Amino acid sequence: MGKRRVPREKPEAVLDPAVLQLEIAPGVVLSSALCVFLEEPQAAIVADIHLGMEAAAEADGAFFPMRQRPLLMKRFKKILDLHRPRIVVIAGDFKHNFGRDRMREMEEVREVFEYLDSKVQVAITRGNHDNYLKNILPDEPLPRLVRVGGCIVCHGHLELPEMARFDGLRIIGHEHPALKLRDPVGALVSAPAFMFDEASCTLVVPALGPLAFGSDVLGKGSGSPVLRRLDKDRLRIFAVGGAGIMDFGTAGGIRAAQYHWTCQDALPIS
Repeated sequence: MGKRRVPREKPEAVLDPAVLQLEIAPGVVLSSALCVFLEEPQAAIVADIHLGMEAAAEADGAFFPMRQRPLLMKRFKKILDLHRPRIVVIAGDFKHNFGRDRMREMEEVREVFEYLDSKVQVAITRGNHDNYLKNILPDEPLPRLVRVGGCIVCHGHLELPEMARFDGLRIIGHEHPALKLRDPVGALVSAPAFMFDEASCTLVVPALGPLAFGSDVLGKGSGSPVLRRLDKDRLRIFAVGGAGIMDFGTAGGIRAAQYHWTCQDALPIS
């Protein structure tokens, strides 16, 4: 006599709050590939590549395995495969070293640029780390600011007059933003993040470079003078993890929730 089959209840569907792409304004998409994609004119915007970081660390007596360039190439390939852009805008800090270019850094910059240039139109805005980049890419214009798809893009380390006068979306890098959450026993989770201030139409993109470690979005200070004029508590935080992008609400809301979490009354010991 066979066993009677007992019908199993189907588990309730779990709503996953993470998505691969998130539109924050008409035609402006935050991507889990760590870029902003403008649907018109099909432009992907990234920031803070920091090629040559391992060579700079080695010169200072530290050692990093030479893994940044292949990881970076994979990240660019993901952007190209996912979004099929016609234009890639690099919002500053294509290279890392402040001083004269090292041979290894020059090779990395040329290889990555030539890879992109063979597939899309490339525009680079000059960042504070891009000293002597003109020596490596002599034929490339390196403006402080570019206009694309009704937006302006710059690195963000300077407060340019054009930024103050512009009333559309302003996209910057420089901050390397990351959401860093710590639980009561000290465990830390960190994820690259976008920061968006709707009132001023300012969007900060995370660093694309794998070694460009993140700056805590919940911290009080800002490297960019553009952000120093804003109320950091009202910045909306979109963190990127393995599952995609998650909207964490405002920085002030996250900070208040974390404070409440870590300051809960301890359970009494009997």
